[in-house]
Amino acid sequence: MRKKEEILNVIFINIPITLVLCIFAQLLTIWEGNAGGFSVSQFLLNIPIAYIAATLIGLGIPSVRWGVKFAESRGARSGGLAYALLMNIVVNTVYTLLLSIIMTFVNVFLIAHGPVFAVLAGIIINFIPLWIVCYIVSFFFAPLCRKLAAALS
Repeated sequence: MRKKEEILNVIFINIPITLVLCIFAQLLTIWEGNAGGFSVSQFLLNIPIAYIAATLIGLGIPSVRWGVKFAESRGARSGGLAYALLMNIVVNTVYTLLLSIIMTFVNVFLIAHGPVFAVLAGIIINFIPLWIVCYIVSFFFAPLCRKLAAALS
């Protein structure tokens, strides 16, 4: 993938990922009893923070290259389903881990003024459900975003 195409791909894939992440994280907070209901203002505050963070993660950390190496090391062929599934494990883990840390810190510590322990607990408790949801979203949207990035570069 050329550099311009890579940048466009990061810009495009972060749209569905951050939208779903921000919605689902808030729903998890409600389901856990830590919020009374869905807050549109909180959602609108989280979207730009998550999008900027995700873009910096995507541009600064070579998770796609790591994912490619991981998939190839398992014998998967480029373009196949196994390849996409395996590659997405690595890419999604990097994104979800870092976004979970950043967004939990912002929401629990900076906005709600909760203790650092609550940040750590939130990351640990919510990581797996967020990972699963983001994995599904990125798996289905990644091909579309790559095609769009290739067409525009």
